Amino acid sequence: MNTPGPAQTLPPHTSGLAQGGFTLAELAIVLVILSLLAGGLMVPLGARIDARDRQLSIERLRDIQHALTGFAIIHGRLPCPSTEDDPGAPGYGIEDSPPCNTAREGRLPWLTLGLQPTDAWGLPRRTRSDDWGGHWHYRVDRAFANTAISAATAPTDDLQIRGHDGSRITVTDSQAVAIVYSTGPNRRADGLNASYSTTYQAGETTPDHDDLLVWIGRPLLIARLAQAGRL
Repeated sequence: MNTPGPAQTLPPHTSGLAQGGFTLAELAIVLVILSLLAGGLMVPLGARIDARDRQLSIERLRDIQHALTGFAIIHGRLPCPSTEDDPGAPGYGIEDSPPCNTAREGRLPWLTLGLQPTDAWGLPRRTRSDDWGGHWHYRVDRAFANTAISAATAPTDDLQIRGHDGSRITVTDSQAVAIVYSTGPNRRADGLNASYSTTYQAGETTPDHDDLLVWIGRPLLIARLAQAGRL
């Protein structure tokens, strides 16, 4: 007589994929993730670096706006530009003493404000002959820098900002009293910013214009000073 062997345990009934494998939903999620990763790898490295540098420069420009407003709250006026060219001179990176020199284009007095001297594309200057590529361009209305600001202080230099199509971004009642811009990845001023005048250009990046520009308008500055009890 045959002795029956040990009972065999039959595997539980399964549907779809074998037990312990991926479900169809899990596989779909994996495929989506792989597609996203592949898409990210297809973005050129140079484009990603440019986007990172642009964002860093935008963040530094926001810091500059805050620092200029803070300076005005503390001192009752905006700082003059720095016009010292020699990196070895004591006044390099320091604001010129009022009255401001607006006969030539100045730079942001970064040491006075405790900020970075350049945008993400700039390099420190070592000698007077080094170019200024990447250093912040700065323009201020003299009425807001040479003397203490009051609620009645009105712009005198007529600093205006226009879009790429020539449309006015600032108007008479909200004129810019301080303008700062980066020359972008090409390290040169574009459009209206290429010539030193009282009219500047701002807007989204185009093939012909990659400058990044911010400004402080008179109404906002007056409001900030009033809030701080300076007026």
